[in-house]
Amino acid sequence: MYLTEEDVEMLNGSVSVLSKMYQRLRDLPVEEARRDLSELDAKAQKKYARKDRKDTKFFDIVAEDAISIGDGYQGHLDLFQKIFGQQGIIITEECGRVPREPRIEHDTPVIISDPVDGSSYFDDVIERMSRASDSSEVMGDLFDREMEEVGVESLRRHACNSSVTLLRDNMIKYAVVVNLFTGDIYVGSSEGVFMGDIRSATSAGDISAPVEFDDTEGLTMLCYTKPGKYEQNREGTHLRFFPLDPAATAEIGPIGPMRFTNLVRYGEDDCSGIEVVAHNGEKVQEILPNVAMAMFSGGRLRAYKLFCDPEYTQHRAGKGMTPNLANSLYSDGLIVNTGIKSVFLNNYDYPSEFRDTTAIIAAGNDAALTMFTGMVERDYAARVV
Repeated sequence: MYLTEEDVEMLNGSVSVLSKMYQRLRDLPVEEARRDLSELDAKAQKKYARKDRKDTKFFDIVAEDAISIGDGYQGHLDLFQKIFGQQGIIITEECGRVPREPRIEHDTPVIISDPVDGSSYFDDVIERMSRASDSSEVMGDLFDREMEEVGVESLRRHACNSSVTLLRDNMIKYAVVVNLFTGDIYVGSSEGVFMGDIRSATSAGDISAPVEFDDTEGLTMLCYTKPGKYEQNREGTHLRFFPLDPAATAEIGPIGPMRFTNLVRYGEDDCSGIEVVAHNGEKVQEILPNVAMAMFSGGRLRAYKLFCDPEYTQHRAGKGMTPNLANSLYSDGLIVNTGIKSVFLNNYDYPSEFRDTTAIIAAGNDAALTMFTGMVERDYAARVV
């Protein structure tokens, strides 16, 4: 597991893209940002309509374009050609797979991205924080007001965010996650997991504060769930053994790509009260950044792929919410040894249909470690990190 010179250049490119995107989103007038897709022309509606039929805001479209094609600068599609000399694939929630025609091979550079995670929170902030009388307000004003009201400590773990994860040579090469409220940026790679400030970072070298993970012993779990298929999946994958944190069932549910931050210690007494973070039949864009951070944590975190009892098996869009290994990105073993099955993504025109159930714990959390070790021994789970 290592970064080639090209991988490092690509990582620096991702940080630069996300830095420019962050500022572009903060500068976006609120009235533009809140526009629904239905207010745009037919071409835009066709391109950005989500296959899961959820609403798309203009804010999402700006982020999507910034990551893919850039906005007065090179996006990831251009960076693929410039750095690797070949066409790459970008997989996002709004547009799915772009471009759709080329087949993903083991050496194809693939960016998995959630341009804006936390759409419900975004809508809530606009509803509460915007001032109709102020036509000049921009999204950065609203984000700053939310920080003043809620506090940085809370927003570090629960905020709208953006992420990119690079797959190449059947490996996770790196993951970058940006907190759109606080400006925190996290980079996970073979060099480790580091934190910095997106407002001053222009390359990975500017993100240099080692992330400290919390070893507090306990079983309290945070995952997304609600009555129906998600609760059935949680029951069948044996996540039912872990007591749920109240945030799991809150109206604005847990954040996806940066869920790992609940295992981060930001100060001596700053713990989240959550000891297990899981993804309960959730989308690939939300799962992979968390698995990547565990993989690059230097042994501080462990990650597991769970299985589901047959009588509890649930499906979304005709695809299993907890697939077996044959129908998963993972193999039977640690990712560092077995890699990621990148070609498996060819089975999906819209890879957000790929879901899985995973869990991450601190290696020093003996209570959770004992539970997951038993689950592996009884074939309820496989350790992937």
